[in-house]
Amino acid sequence: MPALCVPFGLVIAFCIAFCAPCSLYAGGAVKARGARRLGRLLPDDPSEVGGYRLVGRVGSGGMGTVYAGTAAGVRGYLAVKVVHPRHAADPRFREQFAHEARLLARVNSPCVARFISADVEADHPWLATEYVPGPTVRHHVERYGPLRPGMVRALAVGVADALRAIHAAGIVHRDLKPSNVVMAPSGPKVLDFGIARPSTAADATRWVRIRRMRRALRALRLPSPATLPGPEAGSGVPRDRVGTPGWISPEQYRRRQVTDRSDVFLWGALVAFAAAAHDPFGHGHPRELARRVLHEDPDLDRLPPGLDELVPRAMAKDPGDRPDAAELLRLLLASEGAANGRSDVTPTVRRVLREQWTDVAVRFPQPPRERWWPLR
Repeated sequence: MPALCVPFGLVIAFCIAFCAPCSLYAGGAVKARGARRLGRLLPDDPSEVGGYRLVGRVGSGGMGTVYAGTAAGVRGYLAVKVVHPRHAADPRFREQFAHEARLLARVNSPCVARFISADVEADHPWLATEYVPGPTVRHHVERYGPLRPGMVRALAVGVADALRAIHAAGIVHRDLKPSNVVMAPSGPKVLDFGIARPSTAADATRWVRIRRMRRALRALRLPSPATLPGPEAGSGVPRDRVGTPGWISPEQYRRRQVTDRSDVFLWGALVAFAAAAHDPFGHGHPRELARRVLHEDPDLDRLPPGLDELVPRAMAKDPGDRPDAAELLRLLLASEGAANGRSDVTPTVRRVLREQWTDVAVRFPQPPRERWWPLR
């Protein structure tokens, strides 16, 4: 029986089994693919940073630019994040950047981009990490639809292992969402520790983060607690007022202490999004999203067996009713029949990803094409 390629309207025979334009296999799974070619370096871009030769652009944002770099003896690329000059002159921003580098260096998981090196004292501070090719979960799901059940389970295991390692290092990520998880060849990779914070000691750089986010991400600020709908959110000093509306835990909306259980709530929302191809609390005005997160149940349809009970637990309104990341990972591995009782779960996680993370056909992008016309 033939399969239909929805994006291109093509009928694919099982004897062919593959649609070249969009990578759809006859079984219905769309292979995740990343950028095919790096962006060109601009005339003002550096050619070398910290001993790494820069060969192309990966992306650019309000805080800095990410380049693809190469180094002697290293196969493939490294991701080199360089701070914009206007921020490099700000000592408080430098401290925040150093804070992000310290946090990333403490995490060890196959599902977190590996820290390589950094120089926060350079004229233009930079941070080098493992280069992670592939689309984000949001990009892939919004373009091709929900992941198949096996991929959803692999995503759940991989991100849970990343959270286990992040929390073991004493960190709360606070910004876990589909656009911060990349579908890499070896498994999901959690990125962006820009607003992460220590989960125990007082965070001396909190005011730096707030100032930074107020300037660069005004569109993503939370509504003032006084304007939140519904019952009283509680009193106290606002702690965490940055994030993406609809991807924030109830306790953060209520101005309560953000803990590792807040990341578990976002883990559940991420898995639900990948399974159903829509945000669990929908879209709308930030105030309406806040009301739904605080007072309504998420839309958790299409969750595969084994996750249909665990995700609702992870998204409980009360943080005390949620499992921690280590318990979450143990339950996931047990539901996959992969629990072995060992304290080191990394080999088991790698095996689950190797067996189920199959709908990914990502390769390192090619260098940018040589420019054949003169620059003006």
